[in-house]
Amino acid sequence: MIAIKYKHIRTVQHNIGNGTTEPKFAVTDDDTQVIIKTFNGPQGNLVLFNEYFCYRLAILLDIKMPISGICYIDGSTKIYNDDMGNHNEGFGFYSTYLNKVAPLIQTIVPLIQNKEDFYKILLFDHLIYNTDRNAGNLLVQYYKSNITLQVIDHTHVFINQTFWDANCLIRGMEDKDYHSTKIMEYNDYLYRMIMQVVPFKLDIAINYIPLFEKCITIKNMEQIINDIPDIWKPMDISLKTLIEYLQYRVSHLEDICITIRNYLNK
Repeated sequence: MIAIKYKHIRTVQHNIGNGTTEPKFAVTDDDTQVIIKTFNGPQGNLVLFNEYFCYRLAILLDIKMPISGICYIDGSTKIYNDDMGNHNEGFGFYSTYLNKVAPLIQTIVPLIQNKEDFYKILLFDHLIYNTDRNAGNLLVQYYKSNITLQVIDHTHVFINQTFWDANCLIRGMEDKDYHSTKIMEYNDYLYRMIMQVVPFKLDIAINYIPLFEKCITIKNMEQIINDIPDIWKPMDISLKTLIEYLQYRVSHLEDICITIRNYLNK
């Protein structure tokens, strides 16, 4: 019996763009238009874990994201997508389709009402070791005079992206990876585009650390993991180490802020 909190996908229409995870446009039983990543997708089911886990963390931090969650495809789902088959039936991740959105561009940044959220997004990317922040996953939603920044897509996180495990997280902690500038280097173009309007200031960034300490707790992370379908989860040792790794990242957020400052000033 499927829990009521999961949305049933009524129809799967077509692929969205050329992403490596092959997201698809779909419609739920309650006529909600969604973007889904399916079970047994091209990059495996850890993608689904990453998406849902990071979504829940972002919501705790009040980072704006489209309403998202767990969905499921079964034999009653109508498939209009030629590259899908029975092997994709099961739990997937959905993100509510946003109308009136466009990728982030330089000229619109000054008009964004929540542009100061960039500080939280920047620290969040560093918390989850996200080296894949780009204009395609920072969306600008236009609704009358309200222009807001919406964040999507957290598949490539936790150092090794769709192949992370306990070993890579342990190595990260041993190597004191809070000194790494890799996240800044990979995301440099987008970050600098926003920083032309929202310049990075160390004291402001540090002021956000208590929010992360309050929200990214062992209890909250364990609750999120409990809500995730078992079939998505890596080995227990990897789950335990992930919690340890994120606590370690939170404890070194001030060092991370200094690393960001030093990178920008080099």
